[in-house]
Amino acid sequence: MLVLVMGLAAADAAPGSSQEPATPEAQIAALKTEMDQAIHRVQEIANQPVTRLSRTPDMDVGMYPYWFHPGAIKPDFNTVDVRATQKFDYDQFQYVSSELNPGVVFIGHELEFNSMIKYFYTDRSVPKRKLSELEMQEINHLYRIIGHCEQQLAELQDARPQYTWALTLISNHVYIVAVIVFVLILVLYLVQKRRSQVEATY
Repeated sequence: MLVLVMGLAAADAAPGSSQEPATPEAQIAALKTEMDQAIHRVQEIANQPVTRLSRTPDMDVGMYPYWFHPGAIKPDFNTVDVRATQKFDYDQFQYVSSELNPGVVFIGHELEFNSMIKYFYTDRSVPKRKLSELEMQEINHLYRIIGHCEQQLAELQDARPQYTWALTLISNHVYIVAVIVFVLILVLYLVQKRRSQVEATY
């Protein structure tokens, strides 16, 4: 009987042998990793280096005071199509430059501006390279991943307090079972010892 009680307690207190579903914390960590990887890839595509040339006196250069206004609109990652917001304002000039880049020019037809990618421009001291159709399709795909991760993270973070309460309840249950088992073992030990003492007197 003692062995049976100990076995039941161990089965109750120990983790199951089958694979447990991921905890909300593990799911949150995995989603953050996936989202960070997608963001990093978007930044790689959006901030590719552009051709720089030394300015010469014979160059006809379109001048800009800066390349970008402060701030950026956060895209709706679930629906936006960055192909629809690609602009080629620099095509009107063979070369362009800015007060931020003295002595340096960039080739106008190699550049673009995209308000739905600006959120991920990391270096705003230089213009951005014109993206291909495939690169914009990849960004659209990465945006869907980011949007999905954001939604899942919000749902998991809202549900986490309930999970914490449930985990506390389970932990308390295991503790109570362990105490009961200990008491049963102690009682059985004392009964067995008492019985041995009684038998020894006869």
